[in-house]
Amino acid sequence: MVHLFSLLIFVGFMGTWLVSVIPEDVTKVVQTYILASVLGAVVVQAIVSLKQLRATIIAIVVSASVVFLLVPAIPSLAFFSTAIAVIATAVLAWFLRDRSARLVDDSEDAQLADTHNR
Repeated sequence: MVHLFSLLIFVGFMGTWLVSVIPEDVTKVVQTYILASVLGAVVVQAIVSLKQLRATIIAIVVSASVVFLLVPAIPSLAFFSTAIAVIATAVLAWFLRDRSARLVDDSEDAQLADTHNR
């Protein structure tokens, strides 16, 4: 409860006040660079921790395609570009996943279950 209350005060009220005091030009520049740096850090952390090369390559190709091909061709989709990239990456990563790795896991699970049943 203390944590939520302090978030409400410091982030909710004081953060809103602080943003209203800062000039609009500075706020736009900060939003542009902070959003990109936070998302970049999250992406790098996800790539390093998941260690899935195939999904990483799919995500890079889809993102580059959306940014450099789709949005310039259809500018009205710029607002939805992040959602398009995320959904397309998830769908392609699902359909292009390595199915042989899962089959090995299933056979090992079946062997373990058979061993426990004896």
